Amino acid sequence: MRLIIRITRTTISFTAPNTVIEGQTDFEQYSMKTGISVAANMRQALADCRLLQVHTSPTQNGQTMPSQYHPVFSQVRVYVDTPLLLIPAEEFDADAAPLLYHHVNTTCENDDVDTVQIPAANAVAAFAVGKDLRFVLTERFLHVEFLHLLGPVITEFSRFASGGFQEKMFCYFHDRRVDIFSFRKGRLRISTSFEISTTEDSAYYILNTWQQLGMRKTDVLCLSGNITGHEALLNMLKQFVRNIKHVNI
Repeated sequence: MRLIIRITRTTISFTAPNTVIEGQTDFEQYSMKTGISVAANMRQALADCRLLQVHTSPTQNGQTMPSQYHPVFSQVRVYVDTPLLLIPAEEFDADAAPLLYHHVNTTCENDDVDTVQIPAANAVAAFAVGKDLRFVLTERFLHVEFLHLLGPVITEFSRFASGGFQEKMFCYFHDRRVDIFSFRKGRLRISTSFEISTTEDSAYYILNTWQQLGMRKTDVLCLSGNITGHEALLNMLKQFVRNIKHVNI
């Protein structure tokens, strides 16, 4: 059985299939404690997680699991929200990727660098995974796969971008940040991220990127995610952008 763990800068959440009602899932979320590492937060969340305590079958696929691993959740998919570097697929070099990533993201120089392909954007995502976090999870679960939180988001945006003749720019709001993407002819044109604290911040970064890309009045601005001050933001954007759509992902 697979467990999904989602780690943002403020929360850790667990999602697993409901063993009683087919097609349903169970969800549990914990707030990050400040002053301690992500790995320490994860260790505490694992100790407190009711999902892990409820699912305690002694076997996995008919065989007894090694005692150090969880007896039911042998496969864990972990989505992290660390700085993201997107590399064109044709330029990707697995050996050079860690060096390139650490050169761009100096705050992550002590972390491991994982990569995953995003075929829809013809790119490879490189992202940081803390060594201590990896140790905490691989100590508890037999198979652990790390992915980036924005991977599925980029894939969905790429799919939406392929329809029609208009250029589209996508904005994804989450965790007091806006990530902005644009595509052209099946390729990622831009990927950038901004910290936001006010609605005015959001409008400024979006419109500045819109202008830098040379977007036209007939092009489409797509908004998605958890948008604070939604109506106020729309009023600001509509002064300069004619076509604004909402994308549910």
